[in-house]
Amino acid sequence: MAILEIACFTPQSAITAAHGGADRIELCHDYALGGLTPSLNAVATVKSQLSIPVYAMIRPHARSFGYDATDYAAMEFSMEDLKRAGVDGFVFGILLDSNPVAIDVKRNQALVARAQGRPCTFHRAFDLIPESDWERALTDIAKCGFTSVLTSGGPSGRNATDCVTPLGERLVPGARRHGLDIIVGGGVRPSNVISLCERTRAPAFHSAALLPSEDEVREDQVRQLRRALDACPLS
Repeated sequence: MAILEIACFTPQSAITAAHGGADRIELCHDYALGGLTPSLNAVATVKSQLSIPVYAMIRPHARSFGYDATDYAAMEFSMEDLKRAGVDGFVFGILLDSNPVAIDVKRNQALVARAQGRPCTFHRAFDLIPESDWERALTDIAKCGFTSVLTSGGPSGRNATDCVTPLGERLVPGARRHGLDIIVGGGVRPSNVISLCERTRAPAFHSAALLPSEDEVREDQVRQLRRALDACPLS
C-alpha cells in the first residue's frame, strides 16, 4: 500500500490528518512560504497526541535552498532540539550555489548523520535540479544517506500531473536503483492520485489536503486520498 504523507502547518492539521487516515505527517510552519521549521511547542503538541510518524521540516528561511554559515548552524540547532522533542524523521535539502544547481553533499551528509538513524527526506529543492543532472543528484542524495526524495518530477512550480511521464519513466525507477523512495508531491489531490499512482508506481504520495483559500487540513480530503490510494491496484 502506498504511503500517504500529509503536510501540516499547525498541530490541529496534524491531528486532523491522522484521523483522516494519513500514514505520516510532515510538520512545518507557514504554508504561504512553502514550509519552514516548526516550533518545538507544535512538535510537542503533535507528538503527545499522535502515534503515526512525524517528520519535521528543517528550513530556516524561504529565500533559497542555499544557506550561509549562520543558517546552517540554525539548522543544526533545530535538529538537536527537534530530536529531543521526539520527531521521527526530518525533511530538508541544501543546494550548492553553482551553475547548474547541485546537491551540497558535505553539509547534507553531516545533517543526515546528526539525525542519528532517523529517516531523512530530501525535499522539493530537488525540483531545481535540471533533468539532465537527475542521475548525479540521485547518486549524491543516496551518498548523503537520505531515504527518500520529495518531488513533483519537474521544474519548480509545476505539479506532479504535469510531470507524470518523467516521474514514472525516470525518477521512480532511478531512485529505486539507488535505494531511495520517490514521494510524489505537488498538486496531489483525491481527483488525480489514482492516475498518479498507476502511472508512476511511486511508493508514497504527499499532499497538503487543502481546499483553495484554506490553510487547515480537511479531514474529508485526507479520507478521499486514503480511499483512492487503497483502490489503486499498484499501491
